[in-house]
Amino acid sequence: MEAEFVERSQTSDTVTYDLQLSASETASGAVRILTRNGKRLEVKVPPGTGDRSTVRLRNALRLTDGHDGDILICVHLSESAEAGRVVAVTDATFEAEVLKAPVPVVVDFWAAWCGPCRTISPIVERLGTAYSGKVRFRKLNVDENPLASRKYQVMSIPTILVFKNGRIAGMSVGAVTEGELRGRIDAALSRE
Repeated sequence: MEAEFVERSQTSDTVTYDLQLSASETASGAVRILTRNGKRLEVKVPPGTGDRSTVRLRNALRLTDGHDGDILICVHLSESAEAGRVVAVTDATFEAEVLKAPVPVVVDFWAAWCGPCRTISPIVERLGTAYSGKVRFRKLNVDENPLASRKYQVMSIPTILVFKNGRIAGMSVGAVTEGELRGRIDAALSRE
């Protein structure tokens, strides 16, 4: 699959490119083709790669330019692809998507069988749109992802946790109104 790599900088022994990927691509991994000087290189972005992470192609300049050196691919999460959306996370992607996120993240811990979870889900979706660009919204199915649920001691669902700088900044348990949830998110965001 061809992708648009944007060359950012070049020195005698490294060339750096920027590559935009969606949240699902960074979570599950992606393969892209970089064309340089008529040569095609396969770039494998490993699952769980975070925003602004670097993938190093060791000594790839030997193939493309005929001399020793690395090609660096700086991966950027495409905000426009997910703006205003609630994106599913897993135990495997939780650290990259939530704890290492450059902006606050609201995580909805839920399960398919949970009636109150179905009640709060549209509220979380609306807030995802309202806070678009300022806060990321994620959801984690507790039945399919028990590790994060255990780590953060989620005993009842729905539980909404607000993460800021990789730490819990706020919490809401049970089905609450949109106004209550918005107030808890705003309070968590205003804390230092």
